[in-house]
Amino acid sequence: MKEVASPCRWGILGAASIARKNVRAMHLADNARPVAIASRNPVKAAAFAEEHGVDRTHRDYESLLRDPDVDAVYIPLPTTLHREWTVRAAEAGKHVLCEKPVAANATDAEAMIEACRDAGVQFMDGLMFMHHERMRRVESMLPRLGAEPNLLTSGFSFRGDADFFENNIRGDVEAEPLGCVGDLGWYCIRMAIEVMGGIPEAVRARHHRMHGAIPIHTTAELDFPGPDGVRHAMIQCSFLHPLRQWVEICGPDGAMWMEDFVIGSPTEAVLRLETESNLTDRDLVHERRIERIVVEDCVQEVEMIRRFSDIARNDRPLEPRWATRSHETQRVVDAIMASASVGGARIPIDP
Repeated sequence: MKEVASPCRWGILGAASIARKNVRAMHLADNARPVAIASRNPVKAAAFAEEHGVDRTHRDYESLLRDPDVDAVYIPLPTTLHREWTVRAAEAGKHVLCEKPVAANATDAEAMIEACRDAGVQFMDGLMFMHHERMRRVESMLPRLGAEPNLLTSGFSFRGDADFFENNIRGDVEAEPLGCVGDLGWYCIRMAIEVMGGIPEAVRARHHRMHGAIPIHTTAELDFPGPDGVRHAMIQCSFLHPLRQWVEICGPDGAMWMEDFVIGSPTEAVLRLETESNLTDRDLVHERRIERIVVEDCVQEVEMIRRFSDIARNDRPLEPRWATRSHETQRVVDAIMASASVGGARIPIDP
């Protein structure tokens, strides 16, 4: 009989709410298993472990990293703690899946990535939509838009109430200094980088509303180089507006849309592609050709965990591109924050 490979054994650093979805994904993936959780609040760790089927708890993060039965760690801690615990995890020989934003700034992100590279372990940010099969369809259909996409617009927002701003960790500048830019803009930035094929050459941005020192409504324009001139991406992120998570990608010959690109449907994720869009009959009639592409039965967080677990089990080689994209995204976040701090001035980004 063929020997079945052991699952990737996961440890979770912290019992944050976002961890619930990924621990569920660890149970659903056929190559993963959550074996340990650590929290500085033992009661909270025990409750999480019992509710979500985690084998055991540790009294602190250091103890979990010393656990020989843990192959990989998932880090849903506050952003300002990511550098310390990613570096420590790498030094302990653990592969690292880190929540976004990966760091408070690009310098910290680079240190985290270097620590993982030096230790020979995988680093990846927890950007689930990148693992949805729909993204493969997007990539394969980009050529149908023309020579290359030259315009992208996207937005991700949700409306926080008074309790959110008062009690949620995302209202604490010491824990989450990047506000909506790091929490929501990260997705829009990554989509732009993926579609445009690399990092922008410059950024202009404005914070339209602040909660203390934290941006809660920000817009930005990203300039990407292209053979026929500058290509643009416009993004908006906010804690002040209704739930929106849309992207439109345009080229000279067509456009495509997703209305839920961040949290793609696990049962029926839709991509719309429009070509041959023209005004006719003295500009009175709009002729369009729209294709509706549906991707069924793809749970993006499960696909992310499955891919990462394959890497941690040596079923596939380390994939440095995830760390590269994380660092590029962090550099754009830094540029947005810098531009907004000086009233929207153009901030160049080195290639």
